[in-house]
Amino acid sequence: MLAIDQSFLELLLHPKGKPPNDPKTGKPIERLPDRLEELIERWETDGETIIIPTPALSQFMILAHHEASDYLAKIHGSRYFKIESFDERAAVELAAIHIGAMSNRQRKRVHGKSEATWAKVNFDRQIVAVAKVHGAKAIYSDDKTLNTFAKALGIEPVSSWELPFPKEKQAELVEKETEPKARAISLDEDV
Repeated sequence: MLAIDQSFLELLLHPKGKPPNDPKTGKPIERLPDRLEELIERWETDGETIIIPTPALSQFMILAHHEASDYLAKIHGSRYFKIESFDERAAVELAAIHIGAMSNRQRKRVHGKSEATWAKVNFDRQIVAVAKVHGAKAIYSDDKTLNTFAKALGIEPVSSWELPFPKEKQAELVEKETEPKARAISLDEDV
């Protein structure tokens, strides 16, 4: 079981959109459509179910605006996606996490040093709580605050710039780079 946030949902449903920047280079993520395709193939091979927490779905639908119903139909038509609510179980889980974080050391780990507003932090935590109560082992997100909280709760965060390049395409790229360069003049031509 895996989970995604709004940023990954957007990348998956609109892969030809502008890729986010890789924080290491400050440039758009290289070959993101290929990397997403590889990710989807891996999910299909592994038979993964992808949880979309309702707070993340809400964020995505706001961005999708007039096309929200079309995207929602795609989500409902996919056997891989499963929309999960921030329900009573998730609310109890999130409250327990906050109540349990009474020592200063653990409080820093759970609350972190985010510059985001409390409303945004709380929203992100709802997404992570939904993922946790449904047994997600990883969450795909480009949100630093969300990823920090997920990691503190034992859910592995994966950002788009961390996605591996497809193996076959890596091999093709290496082969192309190591092939001898085409000569401008053929050896059979008279010079």
